[in-house]
Amino acid sequence: MANDEKLLRLSIKLLTLLDKVADDTLPQQIVDVVKLHSKLAVGSAWIPVPGVDIAASAASIWGMYARINGKIGLPFGENIMKSIASGVATNLASYLAMTGVASALKFIPGIGTVGGALVMSAGMYGLTLTSGYIYLKALCALVEKKTDINVGSISDAVNNVMNNKSEIKDFMNEAKKSYK
Repeated sequence: MANDEKLLRLSIKLLTLLDKVADDTLPQQIVDVVKLHSKLAVGSAWIPVPGVDIAASAASIWGMYARINGKIGLPFGENIMKSIASGVATNLASYLAMTGVASALKFIPGIGTVGGALVMSAGMYGLTLTSGYIYLKALCALVEKKTDINVGSISDAVNNVMNNKSEIKDFMNEAKKSYK
C-alpha cells in the first residue's frame, strides 16, 4: 500500500474516532498538509548554511503538527508542539544522522553544497512524511483508548508507535523512494 493511501486511511480513522467526518474533504486535507510540509522540508535541504537547513526542516515538522491540530481542533501551544516534534525526531535519530552528515557536506564550497542538498532532500522528505504518519497513528491510538490528549500522552503514544521499528523503517524507505 502506498504511503499516500496509508496517510489517508489514518486521517479517515482519526476523524472517524473524533466524530469529525462531516467534511468529506478533511481526510485529504490532512494528507495534503503532511505532503506539503514534506516538500517544504526538501526546500530546507537547499539552504546552503549547515545547521540552518536542519532547523528549518524541524520547523516544518513542527508546523505540520500545528496545522494537523488546527484541522482536527486540538488546541496545543507552541512549546507543546515543539516538544512533540523533538520527541519524534529523537525517535528517528538514526535517520537524522544521515541528514546531519549531508548538512556537514555543505561546508565544502560548491560541490559539497549541491551534494549535501541532494542527499539531504530525500532524507528530509522521508523523515517529514514519516513524522506525519507517526503523529497520526499516535493520535488515533489515544482517541481509541479515550485517553486525554496532552504532551505526556502523545509522547507515550509516539513511543508505542515507534516500537514497531520494521513498520517505521518500511514507511521511511517507501517515502524516500517516492521522493525520487
